[in-house]
Amino acid sequence: MDSMNETTLKLKKNPLDSITDPIWHKRLSQIQSELQFDLIGLTDLKRPLTIDFYKKWLDQGLFGDMDYLKNHFDAKANPQNIEPTLLSALTIGHHYYPVFDKPAVSKPARIAMYAQNNDYHFWLKEKLNQTIILLKQEFPDHVFLPFVDSGPVLERDLAYRSGLGWFGKNTCLIHHQKGSLFFIAEILTSLPINESNTLSIATHPDLCGTCTKCIDICPTQALTHDKTMKADQCISYLTIESKKTAPIELRKKIGDWFFGCDLCQTVCPWNQKVFKLNQATANLKSSDQLLNLNDQEKMDLNVFLKDILNSSNKSLQKKMTGSALFRAAGFGLKRNAMIVIANRKIKDLEDDVKLYLKDDKLAELAQWTLSELNLPL
Repeated sequence: MDSMNETTLKLKKNPLDSITDPIWHKRLSQIQSELQFDLIGLTDLKRPLTIDFYKKWLDQGLFGDMDYLKNHFDAKANPQNIEPTLLSALTIGHHYYPVFDKPAVSKPARIAMYAQNNDYHFWLKEKLNQTIILLKQEFPDHVFLPFVDSGPVLERDLAYRSGLGWFGKNTCLIHHQKGSLFFIAEILTSLPINESNTLSIATHPDLCGTCTKCIDICPTQALTHDKTMKADQCISYLTIESKKTAPIELRKKIGDWFFGCDLCQTVCPWNQKVFKLNQATANLKSSDQLLNLNDQEKMDLNVFLKDILNSSNKSLQKKMTGSALFRAAGFGLKRNAMIVIANRKIKDLEDDVKLYLKDDKLAELAQWTLSELNLPL
């Protein structure tokens, strides 16, 4: 990465600096300042640069059981299928590390960094709505549609074309100062952009170089050298989006990740710069398969997992309201708990696992967990 220093010095700190129209620049600078957005950019809405790559990824069946990704293809290929009058996109980057919107009660299990905030679908969407209010004051007759990872939009494509970063080998969008530890959101609008006098954005150069740390560290080999994510093998998919139990051959590789996984990001040199700047804790940067917990942390984790297994699905949904963990639902949380129990050899919870030996969906996993508990470390 050191060889890239000369290149990075020439890069603008914020894509906003590439917007040459003084009116747009002033307007977006105000929005960025008032709403604390880390990055903000602008691009027109045309055929995505990566749509053919995306189509190939779908055709290869690498999306697991996330059928909605396939169903959204036509809208992603042509944003005007969402709303015919759409012409441009305001793209936003907002950090999730350091924690921006911390829950009242933190979770003692190992969860992805983004999930250590309250559910971003709510607070970030509210920020977009506030942005729209500001824009509507000046453009009352125009359409503004907010999206926060919840609609048929190729977000990374828009962010790339807006200059927010480059496509990393971990498939995340990476910025030379912010790393990849930020949410991407956008407002699609009917406002036109005159590229000749408004934009001088050059897409962010690829600064991954020869580094393959993200590919090398992935326990399930979900990343390939052509920047393809095999989602059906990714720990984040297996612990969040999947509605099934992980294949036996992948279960031990999940380690003690209860919800999501950050390995391909924490090992990235561009995020290591962010950690150093923010004096990250050892656990947050840890690339270990299993975290090294002290006695109190072990006790807290045991209590947390025990509560997961002894709560009804409905009760768990209520407890997780407002948290990103709500996404996994009761089944997913219990499934994840058993895998962590097995991989950390938490024998104290053996009886709690036995409760599921006759469960329609979790019996096989419960049996596997019990067999793992009886194996030596």
